[in-house]
Amino acid sequence: MVSPRNQGISRGKTEHTGIKHILGEIERAAGFFNQSLDDFLKVDRNNLKHIPERYVEECDGIAEATGIPEDMILGINFGKGPSSFFREGCTAFAVPKTHSVNGYPMMLKNRDLGYRRIHPQVLAYSRLDGFNQFLGITTAGNAYWYQGINEKGLVVFNTATLCGKFDEGMPTNILIRRILEECDTVDEALQFIDSNKHAVCSNLFMGDHEKMVIAELKNGFPVHVEELEKPDARANHYVFHDNPPLTDQTIILHRQYTLTRYERAKAMLKTVEKVSKDDILGFSRDHANGPGSYSVCRHNAYIGTQLEKLLSSSTLSSQLFVIAEKPETWIALGRPCMTEFVHHKWGEPIPEHLESGKHWIENLKQN
Repeated sequence: MVSPRNQGISRGKTEHTGIKHILGEIERAAGFFNQSLDDFLKVDRNNLKHIPERYVEECDGIAEATGIPEDMILGINFGKGPSSFFREGCTAFAVPKTHSVNGYPMMLKNRDLGYRRIHPQVLAYSRLDGFNQFLGITTAGNAYWYQGINEKGLVVFNTATLCGKFDEGMPTNILIRRILEECDTVDEALQFIDSNKHAVCSNLFMGDHEKMVIAELKNGFPVHVEELEKPDARANHYVFHDNPPLTDQTIILHRQYTLTRYERAKAMLKTVEKVSKDDILGFSRDHANGPGSYSVCRHNAYIGTQLEKLLSSSTLSSQLFVIAEKPETWIALGRPCMTEFVHHKWGEPIPEHLESGKHWIENLKQN
Protein backbone atom coordinates (compact mmCIF):
# COMPACT_ATOMS: atom_id res chain seq x y z
CA MET A 1 0.00 0.00 0.00
CA VAL A 2 1.37 3.41 -0.98
CA SER A 3 0.66 7.14 -0.88
CA PRO A 4 -0.97 8.77 -3.94
CA ARG A 5 2.26 10.56 -4.89
CA ASN A 6 4.34 7.40 -4.63
CA GLN A 7 1.80 5.44 -6.67
CA GLY A 8 2.01 8.19 -9.28
CA ILE A 9 5.81 7.99 -9.29
CA SER A 10 5.64 4.21 -9.77
CA ARG A 11 3.08 4.48 -12.55
CA GLY A 12 4.96 7.30 -14.23
CA LYS A 13 8.09 5.16 -14.43
CA THR A 14 6.16 2.11 -15.63
CA GLU A 15 3.81 3.85 -18.09
CA HIS A 16 6.32 6.36 -19.45
CA THR A 17 6.20 4.87 -22.97
CA GLY A 18 2.42 5.18 -23.15
CA ILE A 19 2.38 8.69 -21.69
CA LYS A 20 4.99 9.95 -24.16
CA HIS A 21 2.93 8.43 -26.97
CA ILE A 22 -0.16 10.35 -25.78
CA LEU A 23 1.68 13.67 -25.68
CA GLY A 24 3.02 13.16 -29.20
CA GLU A 25 -0.45 12.38 -30.54
CA ILE A 26 -2.06 15.29 -28.66
CA GLU A 27 0.56 17.69 -30.01
CA ARG A 28 -0.32 16.56 -33.54
CA ALA A 29 -4.04 16.87 -32.78
CA ALA A 30 -3.61 20.38 -31.38
CA GLY A 31 -1.80 21.40 -34.56
CA PHE A 32 -4.51 19.84 -36.71
CA PHE A 33 -7.17 21.87 -34.90
CA ASN A 34 -5.02 25.03 -35.00
CA GLN A 35 -4.63 25.27 -31.23
CA SER A 36 -1.58 25.66 -29.06
CA LEU A 37 -0.67 22.64 -26.94
CA ASP A 38 -1.09 24.72 -23.77
CA ASP A 39 -4.61 25.74 -24.76
CA PHE A 40 -5.49 22.22 -25.83
CA LEU A 41 -4.47 20.84 -22.43
CA LYS A 42 -5.93 23.70 -20.41
CA VAL A 43 -7.76 22.56 -17.28
CA ASP A 44 -10.75 24.38 -15.82
CA ARG A 45 -9.61 24.45 -12.20
CA ASN A 46 -13.23 24.86 -11.11
CA ASN A 47 -13.90 21.33 -12.38
CA LEU A 48 -11.18 19.91 -10.12
CA LYS A 49 -13.37 20.51 -7.07
CA HIS A 50 -15.11 17.23 -7.93
CA ILE A 51 -11.77 15.38 -8.13
CA PRO A 52 -10.41 13.98 -4.83
CA GLU A 53 -7.10 15.57 -3.87
CA ARG A 54 -5.47 12.12 -3.81
CA TYR A 55 -5.97 11.80 -7.57
CA VAL A 56 -4.36 15.20 -8.18
CA GLU A 57 -1.45 14.07 -5.97
CA GLU A 58 -1.15 10.91 -8.08
CA CYS A 59 -0.89 13.14 -11.17
CA ASP A 60 1.86 15.11 -9.40
CA GLY A 61 3.76 11.85 -8.88
CA ILE A 62 3.35 10.86 -12.53
CA ALA A 63 4.71 14.28 -13.56
CA GLU A 64 7.68 13.93 -11.21
CA ALA A 65 8.60 10.48 -12.53
CA THR A 66 8.28 11.34 -16.21
CA GLY A 67 9.80 14.82 -16.10
CA ILE A 68 6.66 16.14 -17.80
CA PRO A 69 5.20 19.39 -16.38
CA GLU A 70 2.40 18.83 -13.88
CA ASP A 71 -0.01 21.00 -15.91
CA MET A 72 0.46 18.68 -18.89
CA ILE A 73 -0.29 15.56 -16.85
CA LEU A 74 -3.38 17.24 -15.41
CA GLY A 75 -4.29 18.25 -18.97
CA ILE A 76 -4.05 14.67 -20.22
CA ASN A 77 -6.44 13.68 -17.45
CA PHE A 78 -8.83 16.62 -17.25
CA GLY A 79 -8.03 19.01 -20.13
CA LYS A 80 -10.70 20.34 -22.48
CA GLY A 81 -8.94 19.12 -25.64
CA PRO A 82 -8.64 15.40 -24.84
CA SER A 83 -12.17 15.30 -23.36
CA SER A 84 -13.59 16.75 -26.60
CA PHE A 85 -12.55 13.55 -28.42
CA PHE A 86 -15.08 11.46 -26.52
CA ARG A 87 -17.45 9.54 -28.79
CA GLU A 88 -20.13 7.07 -27.79
CA GLY A 89 -18.90 3.56 -27.36
CA CYS A 90 -18.60 0.34 -25.36
CA THR A 91 -20.58 -2.88 -25.32
CA ALA A 92 -20.79 -4.97 -22.17
CA PHE A 93 -22.06 -8.33 -20.95
CA ALA A 94 -23.08 -9.58 -17.49
CA VAL A 95 -23.57 -13.24 -16.56
CA PRO A 96 -24.88 -14.16 -13.08
CA LYS A 97 -23.26 -17.20 -11.48
CA THR A 98 -26.42 -19.30 -11.97
CA HIS A 99 -25.94 -18.99 -15.75
CA SER A 100 -22.18 -19.45 -16.03
CA VAL A 101 -20.47 -22.76 -16.77
CA ASN A 102 -17.88 -22.26 -14.03
CA GLY A 103 -20.43 -21.22 -11.39
CA TYR A 104 -18.85 -17.77 -10.92
CA PRO A 105 -20.27 -14.39 -11.96
CA MET A 106 -18.66 -13.10 -15.17
CA MET A 107 -18.68 -9.57 -16.58
CA LEU A 108 -17.02 -8.27 -19.76
CA LYS A 109 -16.54 -4.82 -21.23
CA ASN A 110 -15.33 -3.85 -24.68
CA ARG A 111 -13.94 -0.36 -24.15
CA ASP A 112 -14.63 1.87 -27.17
CA LEU A 113 -13.53 5.49 -27.65
CA GLY A 114 -13.05 8.00 -30.44
CA TYR A 115 -9.59 9.03 -31.72
CA ARG A 116 -8.08 5.72 -30.59
CA ARG A 117 -4.48 6.87 -31.12
CA ILE A 118 -4.48 9.02 -27.95
CA HIS A 119 -5.61 6.19 -25.65
CA PRO A 120 -2.80 3.64 -25.18
CA GLN A 121 -4.26 1.00 -22.89
CA VAL A 122 -2.48 -0.43 -19.85
CA LEU A 123 -3.36 -2.88 -17.11
CA ALA A 124 -2.74 -1.32 -13.69
CA TYR A 125 -3.31 -1.88 -9.98
CA SER A 126 -4.23 0.89 -7.56
CA ARG A 127 -3.00 0.24 -4.01
CA LEU A 128 -3.54 3.47 -2.08
CA ASP A 129 -3.20 3.51 1.71
CA GLY A 130 -6.58 3.30 3.44
CA PHE A 131 -8.56 2.22 0.37
CA ASN A 132 -9.48 -1.00 -1.40
CA GLN A 133 -6.90 -2.20 -3.88
CA PHE A 134 -8.25 -2.72 -7.38
CA LEU A 135 -7.15 -3.78 -10.85
CA GLY A 136 -8.35 -2.69 -14.27
CA ILE A 137 -7.52 -1.46 -17.76
CA THR A 138 -7.06 2.30 -18.11
CA THR A 139 -5.27 4.76 -20.39
CA ALA A 140 -1.58 5.31 -19.62
CA GLY A 141 -1.05 8.20 -17.20
CA ASN A 142 -4.73 8.48 -16.26
CA ALA A 143 -5.60 8.93 -12.60
CA TYR A 144 -8.99 7.35 -13.16
CA TRP A 145 -10.40 4.05 -14.34
CA TYR A 146 -13.62 3.32 -16.22
CA GLN A 147 -13.52 -0.33 -15.12
CA GLY A 148 -12.03 -2.59 -12.50
CA ILE A 149 -12.35 -5.28 -9.84
CA ASN A 150 -11.33 -4.68 -6.24
CA GLU A 151 -9.86 -6.94 -3.61
CA LYS A 152 -13.32 -7.71 -2.20
CA GLY A 153 -14.52 -9.03 -5.57
CA LEU A 154 -16.61 -5.98 -6.56
CA VAL A 155 -16.64 -5.24 -10.30
CA VAL A 156 -17.68 -1.82 -11.64
CA PHE A 157 -17.71 -0.50 -15.21
CA ASN A 158 -19.91 1.57 -17.49
CA THR A 159 -21.20 1.98 -21.00
CA ALA A 160 -21.75 5.67 -21.76
CA THR A 161 -25.12 7.08 -22.81
CA LEU A 162 -26.38 10.36 -24.22
CA CYS A 163 -28.62 12.35 -21.88
CA GLY A 164 -28.22 16.09 -22.47
CA LYS A 165 -26.88 18.78 -20.16
CA PHE A 166 -24.71 17.79 -17.19
CA ASP A 167 -25.18 19.28 -13.73
CA GLU A 168 -22.21 19.67 -11.40
CA GLY A 169 -20.84 16.61 -9.67
CA MET A 170 -18.45 13.69 -9.94
CA PRO A 171 -17.85 12.58 -13.55
CA THR A 172 -18.28 8.92 -14.47
CA ASN A 173 -14.61 7.93 -14.28
CA ILE A 174 -14.18 9.42 -10.79
CA LEU A 175 -17.39 7.79 -9.55
CA ILE A 176 -16.19 4.37 -10.75
CA ARG A 177 -12.76 4.71 -9.15
CA ARG A 178 -14.22 5.89 -5.86
CA ILE A 179 -16.71 3.00 -5.76
CA LEU A 180 -13.88 0.52 -6.34
CA GLU A 181 -11.81 2.15 -3.59
CA GLU A 182 -14.54 2.83 -1.04
CA CYS A 183 -17.15 0.06 -1.42
CA ASP A 184 -17.05 -3.70 -0.78
CA THR A 185 -20.39 -4.83 -2.26
CA VAL A 186 -23.02 -3.86 -4.80
CA ASP A 187 -25.35 -2.69 -2.02
CA GLU A 188 -22.65 -0.42 -0.60
CA ALA A 189 -22.01 0.94 -4.11
CA LEU A 190 -25.70 1.77 -4.60
CA GLN A 191 -25.74 3.58 -1.25
CA PHE A 192 -22.60 5.49 -2.29
CA ILE A 193 -24.27 6.60 -5.54
CA ASP A 194 -27.39 7.77 -3.68
CA SER A 195 -25.42 9.75 -1.10
CA ASN A 196 -22.98 11.55 -3.43
CA LYS A 197 -23.49 14.23 -6.06
CA HIS A 198 -22.53 13.03 -9.50
CA ALA A 199 -22.90 14.12 -13.10
CA VAL A 200 -23.14 10.78 -14.88
CA CYS A 201 -24.92 9.49 -17.97
CA SER A 202 -24.19 5.76 -18.17
CA ASN A 203 -25.32 2.21 -17.76
CA LEU A 204 -23.33 1.26 -14.67
CA PHE A 205 -22.61 -2.47 -14.34
CA MET A 206 -21.84 -3.68 -10.82
CA GLY A 207 -21.36 -7.20 -9.55
CA ASP A 208 -20.04 -9.01 -6.48
CA HIS A 209 -20.04 -12.64 -5.32
CA GLU A 210 -23.82 -12.65 -4.74
CA LYS A 211 -25.45 -9.80 -6.65
CA MET A 212 -25.29 -8.23 -10.11
CA VAL A 213 -27.07 -5.08 -11.30
CA ILE A 214 -27.22 -2.62 -14.16
CA ALA A 215 -27.93 0.87 -12.80
CA GLU A 216 -29.10 3.46 -15.31
CA LEU A 217 -27.63 6.79 -14.24
CA LYS A 218 -29.21 9.72 -16.06
CA ASN A 219 -28.03 13.09 -14.82
CA GLY A 220 -30.84 14.87 -12.96
CA PHE A 221 -33.07 11.78 -12.71
CA PRO A 222 -33.50 9.02 -10.10
CA VAL A 223 -31.25 5.99 -10.59
CA HIS A 224 -33.02 2.98 -12.11
CA VAL A 225 -31.57 -0.30 -10.80
CA GLU A 226 -32.20 -3.64 -12.50
CA GLU A 227 -31.03 -6.69 -10.55
CA LEU A 228 -29.99 -9.41 -12.98
CA GLU A 229 -31.26 -12.97 -12.69
CA LYS A 230 -30.16 -13.98 -16.20
CA PRO A 231 -27.44 -12.85 -18.64
CA ASP A 232 -27.84 -9.37 -20.06
CA ALA A 233 -25.98 -6.79 -22.15
CA ARG A 234 -25.96 -3.07 -22.87
CA ALA A 235 -24.52 -0.69 -25.43
CA ASN A 236 -25.02 3.10 -25.35
CA HIS A 237 -28.68 3.83 -24.75
CA TYR A 238 -31.12 3.52 -21.89
CA VAL A 239 -33.57 0.63 -21.67
CA PHE A 240 -35.73 2.17 -18.91
CA HIS A 241 -34.96 5.92 -18.94
CA ASP A 242 -35.93 8.08 -21.93
CA ASN A 243 -33.25 8.61 -24.58
CA PRO A 244 -32.60 11.95 -26.35
CA PRO A 245 -35.01 12.79 -29.20
CA LEU A 246 -33.78 12.01 -32.71
CA THR A 247 -33.18 15.64 -33.64
CA ASP A 248 -30.09 15.45 -35.86
CA GLN A 249 -28.01 13.04 -37.94
CA THR A 250 -25.43 12.43 -35.20
CA ILE A 251 -28.04 11.30 -32.67
CA ILE A 252 -29.83 9.19 -35.29
CA LEU A 253 -26.58 7.40 -36.20
CA HIS A 254 -25.73 6.94 -32.53
CA ARG A 255 -29.10 5.30 -31.91
CA GLN A 256 -28.67 2.98 -34.89
CA TYR A 257 -25.19 1.96 -33.76
CA THR A 258 -26.17 1.26 -30.16
CA LEU A 259 -29.43 -0.57 -30.89
CA THR A 260 -27.74 -2.82 -33.45
CA ARG A 261 -24.93 -3.80 -31.04
CA TYR A 262 -27.37 -4.23 -28.15
CA GLU A 263 -29.67 -6.55 -30.11
CA ARG A 264 -26.70 -8.56 -31.39
CA ALA A 265 -25.24 -8.91 -27.89
CA LYS A 266 -28.59 -10.10 -26.50
CA ALA A 267 -28.97 -12.55 -29.38
CA MET A 268 -25.53 -14.07 -28.76
CA LEU A 269 -26.33 -14.61 -25.08
CA LYS A 270 -29.39 -16.61 -26.11
CA THR A 271 -27.35 -19.05 -28.20
CA VAL A 272 -26.04 -20.91 -25.12
CA GLU A 273 -27.86 -22.35 -22.11
CA LYS A 274 -24.95 -21.50 -19.83
CA VAL A 275 -22.16 -19.08 -20.73
CA SER A 276 -18.53 -20.20 -20.64
CA LYS A 277 -15.40 -18.10 -20.50
CA ASP A 278 -14.68 -18.94 -24.14
CA ASP A 279 -18.25 -18.01 -25.14
CA ILE A 280 -18.03 -14.53 -23.67
CA LEU A 281 -14.53 -13.89 -25.07
CA GLY A 282 -15.92 -14.92 -28.46
CA PHE A 283 -18.79 -12.44 -28.08
CA SER A 284 -16.25 -9.63 -27.60
CA ARG A 285 -14.72 -10.42 -31.03
CA ASP A 286 -18.02 -10.51 -32.93
CA HIS A 287 -18.12 -8.78 -36.33
CA ALA A 288 -21.78 -9.26 -37.24
CA ASN A 289 -23.08 -6.11 -38.99
CA GLY A 290 -19.47 -5.06 -39.57
CA PRO A 291 -16.66 -4.89 -38.80
CA GLY A 292 -17.43 -1.25 -38.19
CA SER A 293 -19.51 1.02 -35.98
CA TYR A 294 -22.40 -1.48 -35.85
CA SER A 295 -20.40 -4.50 -34.63
CA VAL A 296 -19.65 -5.47 -31.02
CA CYS A 297 -15.94 -5.47 -31.85
CA ARG A 298 -15.90 -1.99 -33.31
CA HIS A 299 -13.67 -0.77 -36.12
CA ASN A 300 -13.38 2.81 -37.36
CA ALA A 301 -16.25 3.79 -39.63
CA TYR A 302 -15.37 3.99 -43.31
CA ILE A 303 -18.14 6.44 -44.18
CA GLY A 304 -17.96 10.22 -44.07
CA THR A 305 -14.83 12.36 -44.08
CA GLN A 306 -11.35 11.31 -43.01
CA LEU A 307 -11.83 13.39 -39.85
CA GLU A 308 -15.06 11.55 -39.04
CA LYS A 309 -13.26 8.26 -39.54
CA LEU A 310 -10.42 9.38 -37.25
CA LEU A 311 -12.79 10.48 -34.49
CA SER A 312 -15.22 7.56 -34.74
CA SER A 313 -15.41 5.11 -31.85
CA SER A 314 -13.56 1.83 -32.06
CA THR A 315 -12.66 -0.88 -29.58
CA LEU A 316 -9.49 -0.05 -27.62
CA SER A 317 -9.45 -3.07 -25.32
CA SER A 318 -11.54 -5.82 -23.81
CA GLN A 319 -11.58 -7.15 -20.26
CA LEU A 320 -13.38 -10.12 -18.73
CA PHE A 321 -13.81 -10.22 -14.95
CA VAL A 322 -14.48 -13.55 -13.21
CA ILE A 323 -15.59 -13.06 -9.59
CA ALA A 324 -14.06 -16.22 -8.16
CA GLU A 325 -12.77 -16.75 -4.61
CA LYS A 326 -9.60 -15.09 -5.91
CA PRO A 327 -10.58 -12.62 -8.68
CA GLU A 328 -9.39 -13.39 -12.20
CA THR A 329 -9.36 -11.36 -15.39
CA TRP A 330 -8.66 -11.88 -19.10
CA ILE A 331 -7.25 -8.86 -20.92
CA ALA A 332 -6.96 -7.92 -24.59
CA LEU A 333 -5.09 -4.64 -25.09
CA GLY A 334 -6.20 -3.74 -28.61
CA ARG A 335 -9.13 -4.90 -30.70
CA PRO A 336 -10.07 -8.32 -29.30
CA CYS A 337 -10.42 -9.75 -32.82
CA MET A 338 -6.70 -9.10 -33.40
CA THR A 339 -5.31 -9.60 -29.89
CA GLU A 340 -4.86 -12.65 -27.72
CA PHE A 341 -6.48 -12.48 -24.30
CA VAL A 342 -4.00 -12.74 -21.42
CA HIS A 343 -5.07 -14.44 -18.18
CA HIS A 344 -4.22 -12.62 -14.95
CA LYS A 345 -4.98 -13.67 -11.37
CA TRP A 346 -5.40 -11.21 -8.54
CA GLY A 347 -2.11 -10.31 -6.86
CA GLU A 348 0.16 -11.50 -9.65
CA PRO A 349 2.68 -8.96 -10.99
CA ILE A 350 1.62 -7.44 -14.29
CA PRO A 351 3.91 -8.25 -17.24
CA GLU A 352 5.91 -5.19 -18.29
CA HIS A 353 4.57 -5.08 -21.85
CA LEU A 354 0.98 -4.91 -20.51
CA GLU A 355 1.59 -2.25 -17.85
CA SER A 356 3.77 0.07 -19.96
CA GLY A 357 1.56 0.62 -23.01
CA LYS A 358 4.10 -1.03 -25.32
CA HIS A 359 1.84 -3.98 -26.19
CA TRP A 360 -1.07 -1.70 -27.11
CA ILE A 361 1.14 0.61 -29.20
CA GLU A 362 2.53 -2.37 -31.13
CA ASN A 363 -1.02 -3.55 -31.81
CA LEU A 364 -1.95 -0.06 -33.01
CA LYS A 365 0.75 -0.27 -35.69
CA GLN A 366 -0.82 -3.47 -36.99
CA ASN A 367 -4.38 -2.14 -37.24
